[in-house]
Amino acid sequence: MFAEDALWRLFWQWLPSLGAGFALNIGMGLLAMAVASLAGGALALLQVLAPTPVANLAGHLGRGLRNLPWLVVMFYVAYLLPYEVQVGGHWLQLADWLKVALGLALPASGYVAEMLRGALRTVPLGQWEAALALGLSRRQTLRRVILPQALRSVLPPWMNLFCTLCMSTSLGSLLGVEELMSVLQSHLSGQLRADVLLPAYALAFAAFFLFVYPLARWARYLELRWSH
Repeated sequence: MFAEDALWRLFWQWLPSLGAGFALNIGMGLLAMAVASLAGGALALLQVLAPTPVANLAGHLGRGLRNLPWLVVMFYVAYLLPYEVQVGGHWLQLADWLKVALGLALPASGYVAEMLRGALRTVPLGQWEAALALGLSRRQTLRRVILPQALRSVLPPWMNLFCTLCMSTSLGSLLGVEELMSVLQSHLSGQLRADVLLPAYALAFAAFFLFVYPLARWARYLELRWSH
């Protein structure tokens, strides 16, 4: 009983730094998903709307991005990007967590492109023709008629991909980013007690699970609701 109380007091002391590390995981996931959504959305629109040569090139690029190994890409981005960039005469440092987010966003953008391309293709061609017949331009048709329908089917897999990205941000510990796993390992390195290891990693597992599982269930709920 005494050992259990001491263990929980130890975890309570670690909680602020672990919480800050986990917040960084979520921040990296959000940034990676935002970049992947913008890049993947552009690739999807090129595949649907651009002339055939450009559409084929965008399709090959999207397939190539989906087949990139996430960890290898993250290392390449981390070491190829400079440590500092000059903006308006001032030098700005590129943080390691930013490089991790950009590295994860590259392969994720390929998945976003395929999800959105498939969703756009599921909208019947007759809706394009009807909107054009009413005098809407192709851009207006896409924005007002096609995208609202396509985004409903994209949202559930998009949320699942976001969950995957958030869990994958733990790879940032390999680059020294002070996220949850890095902070946890730093705390564990100063402990001589053998009974701390498994409960500590269980705590990290619980943090990711409690964040990801409700989002995954919500995505499943939306998928079932909108499929009828």
